[in-house]
Amino acid sequence: MGLSKVWQGLWVGPARAISSPLLSQHGITTLVWATPEVHLPPLHEGVNVVQVLVQDSPSQELGPHLHIVSHAFMECQARGEGMAVVCRAGKSRSAALALAVLVALPEAHLTLREAYFTVKAARPLIRPNPGFFAQLIHYEEEVLGTASVAMEESPYSEGKELLPAVYVEELQQALCGGTFTTFVSIL
Repeated sequence: MGLSKVWQGLWVGPARAISSPLLSQHGITTLVWATPEVHLPPLHEGVNVVQVLVQDSPSQELGPHLHIVSHAFMECQARGEGMAVVCRAGKSRSAALALAVLVALPEAHLTLREAYFTVKAARPLIRPNPGFFAQLIHYEEEVLGTASVAMEESPYSEGKELLPAVYVEELQQALCGGTFTTFVSIL
């Protein structure tokens, strides 16, 4: 799976999908590179690179980067340009950063819960690790003054693991055979 458009002007995906022609094709002028495991490919002049070199580990501090990436997207929007957020697989770090962008974006009016299901509708394989999700909950409280997602004990790990409530809901839906798709239109 290559880049996925998750919002107007915002793409999420794996680092291996990035090339100068692809960035040009989508009007992407800012690239958030959230993977120290993959080397940045040669890019054409004029691409602004924001490096968020953190590991995909629940103990990694993503929090300090959330405002930086959100601000970078708002600057892109003001110029009518796009931004891609990539990590090794396009699943955890890049998705977490995109969720922060949507929570902070004034015209989106999205809670973290709504942002999660919006991004998931466009890129079904997203799954920010629980540590990143806990930091996103704190970020949502900071930006919006309230939290729309809580961390709760997984009913399937004998209380050893805290998961975002949206993951527990998805798991329960999958086990019950139901479908659980909620999204906000991006167009």
